Amino acid sequence: MSANVEPHVGALIYYTLVVMFIITPFTGAMTDAPTMQRRKDMLMSQVAHPHQKPFQVGVAGQAAPRHRTRAEGRSWFHLPALVYMIVLTQIPFVLAVWFSLHDWNLLVPSEGFPFVGLANYITAFFHDPNFWPVMGNTLELVVGSMVLALIGGTILALLLNRPIPGRGVLRALATVPFLVTPSVMALIWKNLFLSPSSGLIDWAIHLTGIPAVAWFSTFPLQSIILIVAWEWMPFVMLVLLAGLQSIPHEVLEAAKVDGASAWTTFWQIIFPLLRKAYEIALLFGTIFIFQTFGEIYVTTSGGPGVSTNTLPYYTYRSAFTSFQIGQASALGVIGVVVAILAARGMLRLMTERSEVAKARA
Repeated sequence: MSANVEPHVGALIYYTLVVMFIITPFTGAMTDAPTMQRRKDMLMSQVAHPHQKPFQVGVAGQAAPRHRTRAEGRSWFHLPALVYMIVLTQIPFVLAVWFSLHDWNLLVPSEGFPFVGLANYITAFFHDPNFWPVMGNTLELVVGSMVLALIGGTILALLLNRPIPGRGVLRALATVPFLVTPSVMALIWKNLFLSPSSGLIDWAIHLTGIPAVAWFSTFPLQSIILIVAWEWMPFVMLVLLAGLQSIPHEVLEAAKVDGASAWTTFWQIIFPLLRKAYEIALLFGTIFIFQTFGEIYVTTSGGPGVSTNTLPYYTYRSAFTSFQIGQASALGVIGVVVAILAARGMLRLMTERSEVAKARA
């Protein structure tokens, strides 16, 4: 009896470790829907109230007390949050780094857990024929989605900043794609818009006499880029709306009196004043779009071939299709490093621009 039970217990331990310590720390690509929704709600709260500090409570017309209470000054109140962060992010990442230095195949547990050093990283960079195409797909997804989201968000923000009837309702409706779970939004696009048999886009194309297009087979990555950009346009719109409302109305009126066209007003006045808002939207959008997983899983499952595999999805496939846990851990660590470098690069660029602007002022 024990001989039959032990393999199942071992497999259960293996899969538990994979879920907890390999895929989760890599990126939020496979983050559950409630967690992703909380992240989006936090972003929207910060955009809607950019000058309000988190958890700040006060009464209108009353100044905040100068001195902290004894309870507020006790640093150990931060301990639960610190423990939560360490247990769910730092420890899993350290273990992922450790696993990436070993050859661990769930299908062949008899081979053990041999230490191989940087062999998994060398394999990824120099011997895996899919790694660099996957990195290219990831870059194309992030850049393409972000560009479309910035363009669409700018148009929405400029339109909804005008004093039009029902502006509040229209703004609320425009945020819906950002609030819907990514997998649900992907299903809507797959079945309602991009289906070759029943999609609205193919129906409109058919009216012109052009045959229907199988979008996810002919243009798989471009279709996913369109879906992701549609989801993130409302966020860009909210960030830019907050910036537009801070621009003095007199400045825009002066430009109109001077005979400046709408195009000139945007590029010479509005865009420079919204530069910081664009940088914030670009930073957060890049970080979150890099984690895209649900849209790929629901629509193409990474295919055809690896044409829609991004680094998060390829890591998932390495762990749960090939069961190469060491290799998947190495891919996860590479993904974390890439995300950190991208974020630090953008933050540094933003800081340098801010310092240059202050020096000129």
